[in-house]
Amino acid sequence: MSEISCPECEFVATRASHLKVHVESKHEGLRYPCSQCEHTSITARDLKRHVDNKHKGVRYPFSQCDYAATTATNFRMHVKIIHEGVRYPCSQCNYAATTVRSLGIHVKNKHK
Repeated sequence: MSEISCPECEFVATRASHLKVHVESKHEGLRYPCSQCEHTSITARDLKRHVDNKHKGVRYPFSQCDYAATTATNFRMHVKIIHEGVRYPCSQCNYAATTVRSLGIHVKNKHK
């Protein structure tokens, strides 16, 4: 995957859309304000998620337990981690992370 550098700072993106959001929010000051509170988002999608979660009470309940996620992504992660027991083992020690990101942080902090 190719990297795209920001022309104004050290930020590097892997997608043009991520660079666009970065430039608009960090260098141009573009924000999407909530009409119901003081919150501002850096993308229209984030603003919609904020309104759905904070003002409309949208939740994703799970029938096997009392958990109700605020996003579909959090719902999927809950099922994988808690109910399916998905783990990502470290190849250098006995640690097992619940996410790929957590495993990467562990390896960086403990083995490098």
